[in-house]
Amino acid sequence: MSDQKTALIKRIIPQEPHLRILAGSTFVNTFGNGLFMTVDVIYFTTIVGLSPAQVALALSIAGGLSLTLSVPAGHIADRFGPRDISAAAIAASGIAMAMLAFVHSYTPFLLIHIVMGMLGVVAQTTRMATIAKLGGEESRVKLRAYQRAVTNFGISVGTLFAGIGLALNDPTVYKALLLADAATCVIAGAMYLKLPFVEPTVERGEPFSFAAMKDRVFLGATLSNAFMSLHFILQSVAIPLWVVRETNAPRWWVSVIMMMNTIAVMLFQVAASKGSETLNGGAKMFRRASYFVAVACILYAYSHGVNAILASLLLALGMASHIVGELIGSTGSWSIGFGLADENHQGQYQGVWGLSWGLSGTLGPALVTALVIGMGISGWWILAVVFALNGTVMHKLVTKSWTATPELQSA
Repeated sequence: MSDQKTALIKRIIPQEPHLRILAGSTFVNTFGNGLFMTVDVIYFTTIVGLSPAQVALALSIAGGLSLTLSVPAGHIADRFGPRDISAAAIAASGIAMAMLAFVHSYTPFLLIHIVMGMLGVVAQTTRMATIAKLGGEESRVKLRAYQRAVTNFGISVGTLFAGIGLALNDPTVYKALLLADAATCVIAGAMYLKLPFVEPTVERGEPFSFAAMKDRVFLGATLSNAFMSLHFILQSVAIPLWVVRETNAPRWWVSVIMMMNTIAVMLFQVAASKGSETLNGGAKMFRRASYFVAVACILYAYSHGVNAILASLLLALGMASHIVGELIGSTGSWSIGFGLADENHQGQYQGVWGLSWGLSGTLGPALVTALVIGMGISGWWILAVVFALNGTVMHKLVTKSWTATPELQSA
């Protein structure tokens, strides 16, 4: 029994020192994110008095403007070293968060969210470049998998604590939670500096090359990854709407199937990274993942028009298939994003790769809602076909079945 317990601890808690530092910093940061995500909109609409439309517009503007910094942030990371840039961006976002706690009107709310959004993009881009360099070709996907598992755990714990603030519904408590998130950002940034220093890979006098933007194979893979990333929008937007509006399953079943996803990522994301160490392995996992998500779409579709028990069962089976697709699809995506990139410009390439999630997050909600709610079962089938074809296209693109070059094939 003790051996099994030790094995479980080793599986959950990273053994490598730099991996523990990354996990610790990520947990502190995402715990704060869980606090913020839960109370941000509610506090500023119910206590400060902003309208939901104002808040939504501010978040959309901040998200759109933030995307413009993704590639430049990567170039800066290549030139000055990604670790320090990431740590500074995380800590600076804490300062912006502290200012947000004392906002009482729309204009400062908008401006601070724009700043926070931009800092978030800089932090994420440089964090990916840091992982790419620290992990090397053999273990960087594993590093990213640990980070994602810890991210889900941190946000879940932060959300639970934020529930106290929601229950009390007191302005002082809301401000305290925002300030607590600000503190976690500063602490996480300081912890991040304990990671090994990552040397710059671009000379300071070297002009901005737009290397990643000229790489047609990488741009094609980025676009394919954007299509695949729509499955995250299904979880956050389409599935809750579908369950409530188009099925006989109980409303609370949304929470059940979403909790299935959260727990699975925390427990199995690291294990799912096995096999993605090579570029070819990552492409195979990405293709396989797209088929699992396609199957999930079909199962979701036929939860419509049946009794509550059968609908709930089909939704749970769909989420199970979706979870498998998400776990192996994420590792496949990271493997491709790291593996196709020029090692001397990892920051810039990760900035371009990050645009795939930005695009799906910006355009995805309207698209999947139109398909799923507007077209019903037919919309789900369209999504299933798109996911399956997209996985096949990505695999062919990466393995160079269409536009082969000896260099990439050898990689």
